[in-house]
Parts: sequence; C-alpha cells; structure tokens
Amino acid sequence: MQIKSNIWKKETSQGTLFIKKYDHINVAEKVKTIHSQLEDIKFPYVIPLVKSKDEDLVVQYWQHGSFSADFSNESHRKQSFKILKALHDTGDKIDWTNQVILPRQQLYQKWNARLERFLINEKELLPILQHAYYDITLYASRVLKQMRKQKHKINGKLTLLHGDVVHHNFLICKDKKMKLIDFDLAVVGDSAEEMLLWMHRVLPTINYDLEKLLNENPFLYHLCLPKINYLQYPNELLREWLYVLQLGKYEREAFLDYLMPFTEKALRHWPELMIQTEKLYSNRH
Repeated sequence: MQIKSNIWKKETSQGTLFIKKYDHINVAEKVKTIHSQLEDIKFPYVIPLVKSKDEDLVVQYWQHGSFSADFSNESHRKQSFKILKALHDTGDKIDWTNQVILPRQQLYQKWNARLERFLINEKELLPILQHAYYDITLYASRVLKQMRKQKHKINGKLTLLHGDVVHHNFLICKDKKMKLIDFDLAVVGDSAEEMLLWMHRVLPTINYDLEKLLNENPFLYHLCLPKINYLQYPNELLREWLYVLQLGKYEREAFLDYLMPFTEKALRHWPELMIQTEKLYSNRH
C-alpha cells in the first residue's frame, strides 16, 4: 500500500514493513550508515533497519499503534530532550566528524537563505501578512546581524545532529517508548544549536514560556546560554510562510486558517521572548 509518493507499507510473512525510496542514493547511504553506527553501540532510541539489496531503499518494521509526540505534553518534551541529548552524547563513542557522508551544519547560511527567500517573495506575502511581514523581517535580520558579529564557537559538542527535530520525528511506539526517526537531514554540528532548534519547535506549544522550558531541563540553560539570542530568530514563522507559497489556491486557504492565528500569537509573544533572551544573554558571563 502506497502511503506517499516515496513511502510504502508492505505486508510480508515476517511482518509489516515500512519502505522509503530515496531519489538520491547518497541520502539513503547516509541514513543506513547512521543506523549501522548507532546499532553497533546499542543506541536504544532508533528503530532497526531491515536489510535490503536495493541501495535507494530504507526498510524498517512498521510500528503498529505508534503516534507522534506532542510537545505540549511535559512528559513528551522531557523524553524527546533526553533522546536528543543521548544522540549528541554518541559523539563520545563515535567520531562523527570523520564521516565523509555527513555534511556540516551551516546554521547561519541556512537562516540567511531562508530570510532571502522570504524577502524575494515580498509582493506575494506582504498583502497577506501586512505589518507582520516587516516584524518578521526585522527580527530575523537582527539575529543574523548578531550571528555575523559573534564568533562561531562550538558551545556543546561537535557531534551527530538529527537535523529535523519536529514533533512527528519522535515516535511513541506501542510499548510507550519513544524512538527517533527520519535521519534524512542529519548533519555534524554543535549540539547547542540543535537544542535551540528543538526549543524553537517546543516554545509555541507552551505559550513561549522560556522560563518553564529551562526549568524543566536545566542542562539547556548551561548548554544554550552563549547562543540563547538565536531564539529571537523567527524560524517557525519563516518556514511556514515559505511553505504557503508552495500550496495551491484551496490548500493555501485551508492552511492560512491555521497559520494566521499561529503568526499573530507568535508575534504577540515575541517582545517578551526578546526581553527574556536579552537578559539571559547579557548575564552569560
């Protein structure tokens, strides 16, 4: 049974399989290499791969009864944080920096390109967003300017990063244990930056309560403090509004019913988030 254009669910005598086909063999090879290395050290938070002769396929057993994590749930947040930290800690056992197949994280370049795409599409976005368009642009530009001035030091560990810490890549399986899936965008980089990207995903689900999140996971405070100003970059807003541009007329109308309130809520909380992060950043020494 075909689930998506490149994903199938297949019943076999050994069980139900999840099959994903890749357009680029090097991405499939990267995913297989990561799984092989993690399984060698018995990393408990991934779903093992099933051997396949096809170089462009990644095959796993289908996880019946599983569902995606909900970052508004404190237990799910803590579990996902624990898994990410454990993933980053694998750098103590595996030299991920020596893996040719893993690219380096280039967060500044990625965020700068995202803002540039947003600016290029001003004529289409401005009539919908109105003054919010300029707020988003201002916040993003400000952080990028700070990033250019900051020395790009590694605050955490230079290690394997998952690369896409959205809630649906944390899968809660039938045994109630959470697993990390989909290493397609995995890179080598600063673990502090991935934790900040995870915080970007989590904050909208808890009304941008940064203090609450730092209290739940005190390790975040010490790890991310030197780059805490990165939270001021409106990453979720830019990504979602660029996604809107890919949609057809009717899909777009439906998605905007979600995105407009999401944007209004985010921008309502942004001044306070900036105050909090500025205060933390100025006290980092």
